[in-house]
Amino acid sequence: MRRFALQRNKEKLRNRSKLDIIYDILVSATGGVKKTHIMARANLSSEQMNFYFTTLLHHSLLDADKDSEDNLIYRTTQKGVKFLHCCANIKSLIAPVTKVRMQNELLFL
Repeated sequence: MRRFALQRNKEKLRNRSKLDIIYDILVSATGGVKKTHIMARANLSSEQMNFYFTTLLHHSLLDADKDSEDNLIYRTTQKGVKFLHCCANIKSLIAPVTKVRMQNELLFL
């Protein structure tokens, strides 16, 4: 019994794939938020954040804009939303069904 519990804990501690991290970033940014909010929601270090933000901005999956208070706000683009839907379709083929809420839209994963 104890061996089973230890094995389950190890499964929870597995590293996320790059696709999982990108997915978490794009879901976090669907409503338009500051970089620090995305970092916290997607559980990223500053090093990871810099790498992924550069990549996502370059591929137009994420967009940067200023809000009324001159803060830099990041938002998932239409291309990014399409990417999220593709990920949801792929995950539905290989994983049990779970629900994820994305800015007024419900995705089934």
